[in-house]
Amino acid sequence: MYLSPVSHVRIGVLSALLLPASLLAQDRNDDAHPRFLGPLASGGQPVPKGMVNIEPYLINSTSSSRFDADGHRLDRDAPAQWDLVVPMNVGVTDRLTLGTTLAGQYDQGADGRRDLVIGDTSVKAQYAVYASTGGHRTAWAVTAQRGLPTGRHDRLQYTDRAGSGSGAQTTALSVQGQAYFLDGMLRARAVAGWRLPGSRAGIRGQSVYGTAAGFSGSARLGSTFSSSVAAEYSVHPHWTLVAEALYEQDRGAHVSGRMAEGEALDRRDPTSWRLSVLPAVEYHFSDQVGVIGGVQVGVAGRNASAIVAPQVALNVAF
Repeated sequence: MYLSPVSHVRIGVLSALLLPASLLAQDRNDDAHPRFLGPLASGGQPVPKGMVNIEPYLINSTSSSRFDADGHRLDRDAPAQWDLVVPMNVGVTDRLTLGTTLAGQYDQGADGRRDLVIGDTSVKAQYAVYASTGGHRTAWAVTAQRGLPTGRHDRLQYTDRAGSGSGAQTTALSVQGQAYFLDGMLRARAVAGWRLPGSRAGIRGQSVYGTAAGFSGSARLGSTFSSSVAAEYSVHPHWTLVAEALYEQDRGAHVSGRMAEGEALDRRDPTSWRLSVLPAVEYHFSDQVGVIGGVQVGVAGRNASAIVAPQVALNVAF
C-alpha cells in the first residue's frame, strides 16, 4: 500500500501496567515455557516444513500532525484510516518459506458507509542462511519480496474512495536476525530492508501521487530503506511484553507528465524519514494461537506523517 511520503509498516496501547501484579508474580510451572508471537514490524525466521501461519492485522491509523522539512511537528486535518493486512506463510522446507500478504482498507464513502477496498498484494520467498542450536540460538534469514499493484492508485475522480495502492510492481530485499537470551526468556530481533528504485506507475487523472483530474503521465518510485530492532520478554507462559523501534526512509517519487491544461509537470518529491516506537503486549492461548496488541507512534521525522496507529492481530499456526 502506497502511503507517501513515508509508508507505514505495521502498527491502542496495551500497556504493561494493565497486567495484574499477581499474574506477573506467579511462579512458572516446571513444564511451562516462554511463548513468542513476534513484534509488530520486525519479521521473523522461516516457519518449519509443513506449517501454515496466518496473522490478520486490523490497524487504525491517525495522522493529525506531520513533521515538516525541518522536523517540526505541524497540526493538520486528516481522517482516520482503517487497514486490514493479512500475511500468510507456509513452510516448504525447514529452510524455505513462501508467503503472500493481502491488504485492504475500510474507506468511508459520501453516504457515510464504510466499504473494504483492495490494496496492493505482495509475494515473498524467505530462506534461512544460518541457525545455531546452542547458546543464544542465533538465526539469520534473507527475503525477496515482489509487490503487485492490485490496489487502485489513479482515476480517483470517478470514485468517492481514497487510493489504496501504488500502481507499480516493486522488488524488495531484506535480512532478518534473531537470538535468545536469559535462558530463553528474552528474544531479540533485528531487520533491515531495501526496496529497489525505478519501479514505474502509469497515472491517469487524480491519483495517490497528488495529481489532479486530466493529468496524464507516470511516477517513478525511489528507493526505500527500513530497519527495526525489537525485544520480547516472557513474563508468564501466557503473557509477553514487546518493545520495538522502527526507522523508515523514502527517497520520494519522480512524477512527470501533462496536466489537463497541457502544461508539463515534472516534480520530484523530497526524501522523507520517520522514527517510530512500537510498544505491544502478547497473549498466548496456546502454542498455536495468540493475539498481539500495540501501537506505532511516530516520534521524529522529516516530510512524514506523525502517525499514531493502534493495531491488534490474531496469530494462528497449524
